[in-house]
Amino acid sequence: MQVINKPKHGSMEWLQRRHRDDDGLVTFGASDAPALMNASPFMSRVDLWHSKSSQPKFSETSAAMHVGNILEGALVDELGRRLGINMTTPSTMFREHRFTVTLDAVGYDNDQPAVIGEVKTTRRHRINSVDDIPRDYLWQCWAQMLVMDRPVWLIVLDRDLNVNHFEIPRSQEALDVLMNDAELLGNAIDKQDERFAETMIDTMTAEQIADMWKATPTVRELTIDEHSWVQDLADARDLKKQAETIEKAARDQLARIMLDAEIATLNGVTVLSWKEQAGRATVDLASLKQDHADLVATYTKQQQPIRVMRINTKGNNQ
Repeated sequence: MQVINKPKHGSMEWLQRRHRDDDGLVTFGASDAPALMNASPFMSRVDLWHSKSSQPKFSETSAAMHVGNILEGALVDELGRRLGINMTTPSTMFREHRFTVTLDAVGYDNDQPAVIGEVKTTRRHRINSVDDIPRDYLWQCWAQMLVMDRPVWLIVLDRDLNVNHFEIPRSQEALDVLMNDAELLGNAIDKQDERFAETMIDTMTAEQIADMWKATPTVRELTIDEHSWVQDLADARDLKKQAETIEKAARDQLARIMLDAEIATLNGVTVLSWKEQAGRATVDLASLKQDHADLVATYTKQQQPIRVMRINTKGNNQ
């Protein structure tokens, strides 16, 4: 096991450490393990393959993640109290096989990791026993176990605001599958295996494909069946325009009915509200550019080129 310095959590350097090892090979975080095992409710294996095939990107902290970050320290302390061992959040990361893990808590014995702690807060699950632990939690803990070869304890604040802790059962089968699948996927990404990429295409989004395959001045002749998707896209865009027209007409008519009223009812039951709220704060970019052009240039970031999908309705070659 390799112990490596941990940059500031969430920084680009931290993301890079979890993205590639010192030899430039793909490495996975423990939180990637559920997606690798197709057990994540938030990310598919295709999403994971795409993210590891691209440069790491910042992601916004959700409200749930923010709450978890606030409560993490208290739950680490509580886990240590329950286990009778001092638990601390390590200032290092740990790497073994294809995994580079950032741990919530470690209990040390003679300066060596003895017990691993994983902290979860959830509004989705009620967890009263080991059998209640979601599979994505288990895969994340098993990834930590694979790297550390130490017992892993989970402490969780669940949807009922109960705090429970459980030792994660060791499964050699799970550890072997994790190591094997991480190696297969990592190796395919490292070698940019086109045959492997082709197996992913059927479940990729347009945005992911545009990110992976840059546009070239080539032409693809469609079959009749493939062209039906062009018609579906045209129909969907037309329906969207129709829906926007209907929405505007309905809003305008309801406004004429409501005038200064805030609430509309039917048989005494509220069916609509139209209340005033604070206006959105905006930046007068034109004036800012005129008065502080150098400042705007300093903080202006050029986005990556994007591919725009347009339908040719004129029937000519473009």
